[in-house]
Amino acid sequence: MDAVWNAPVFGWAVRGNLMTTLARIQVLLWTLILSSPLCYSASDFLKVNGKDIRDNYGKGKKVHLYGTNLGGWKMHEPWMSPLTGASNEWDARNILNDRFGKEAVWDLYNTYWDSWITEIDFKNIADAGLNCIRLPIYALNHMDDEGNWRLDDTGAIDLSRIEWTVNKALEYGLYTILDLHGAPGSQNGTHHSGRQNGSLLYSSPLYQNQLVEFWETLARRFKGNAAVAGYDLLNEPSETFPGPMGSEVVNIYDRLYHAIRKIDPDHIIIMEAIWWWNTLPNPREKHWHNVVYSLHYYQWQNNEDFAVMKKAVDGWIRDAKIWGTKYNVPHFVGEFTLFGNAESWNYGLQKFTESGSHWTTWSYKVLGQNNWGMYNTSIQNGNVVNIDTDDLNTIKYKWSQWNTPEIFSPNPIVINAMKKATKGRNLKRPTQPFTATLEKQAEQKIVGTTN
Repeated sequence: MDAVWNAPVFGWAVRGNLMTTLARIQVLLWTLILSSPLCYSASDFLKVNGKDIRDNYGKGKKVHLYGTNLGGWKMHEPWMSPLTGASNEWDARNILNDRFGKEAVWDLYNTYWDSWITEIDFKNIADAGLNCIRLPIYALNHMDDEGNWRLDDTGAIDLSRIEWTVNKALEYGLYTILDLHGAPGSQNGTHHSGRQNGSLLYSSPLYQNQLVEFWETLARRFKGNAAVAGYDLLNEPSETFPGPMGSEVVNIYDRLYHAIRKIDPDHIIIMEAIWWWNTLPNPREKHWHNVVYSLHYYQWQNNEDFAVMKKAVDGWIRDAKIWGTKYNVPHFVGEFTLFGNAESWNYGLQKFTESGSHWTTWSYKVLGQNNWGMYNTSIQNGNVVNIDTDDLNTIKYKWSQWNTPEIFSPNPIVINAMKKATKGRNLKRPTQPFTATLEKQAEQKIVGTTN
């Protein structure tokens, strides 16, 4: 990735007696001096106030979040990232583990993660006039199928990749939404949840308990962190996908809400309505507070026709106005594309923005899909991995070759529409903590919770 990732900040390679008692005391003193783990200004912290998101813990100015998803990074989707030989991440990792062993496969994935998103990508996103990223997270990057956590060198649960992303986004004035894209057991049984052998989450107490523990762990780690805009509990959950979600999803939302609130009373909690507003209850009925409702919009038919897309956008905004008022919650368009028509992009982003909606496009970079990404490559560079036939060194080399500047090109249709929609909006951006250098953040992590 870049020098920051390889530095001892993340993982904090301190072993045995290399960390002296004196150093530990110094670290503890720093932690006591700072009023919160990263000492953010209160003005950066976002909370819900009626239909609005406001800074200063919900008491300040209105904040609008405009951004993109870092899709295809922490979890492959073969249509948009360089993977062949399997249709989903679960199958791919099982094949690779059988061929090479788990630790070798972990090294392969670290190589890919270091290549797909680097520091320049956060700059690109900020330069497009955006102030937010939505980070899709795959649970199996952090715990195995039995719920055993991957630990770092200090014995703490290893969330370093997520922490790196939040901190790097912060450096470029971007909030981060943590999105659990692939839950234990799969929340929808489709390739974009990482697993296609059923929506096992809803029939397995084991997976449900893992899910709760996962979010409790994230809440402990990011409690008080103003650079995190909110927790997006589950991506497109449904017991009958592609059918709409039902009561089992709502019950899981309710369980997660209360589990998180026992730990973190302040962060926004985002719940997705799949596919209509009325699949979610009125939050007042559930006693849910500080929540945002999210929908994903994809108009699959005749989407190159501006008249068709205009009608779709107008309908989405009309519904958001009606239901957002009824439920008294902000409207977040967590995923969408407006396909290949520049007029559709200009109109859609402008109308979303004018309506007060928050949005993150799907997705930042896409392999071979010029209608979808802010950055795209229509010609494969020959380094798409075949997990069935490529040897270990070949896979590692190929997955090291996907950085944005060399392989991808900016998509002016999308980027120009973003700049037009956000121009003059005086976007709120999170600010750097006044004391928390990367070194201090690493020191604080050592003495912090080990979950």
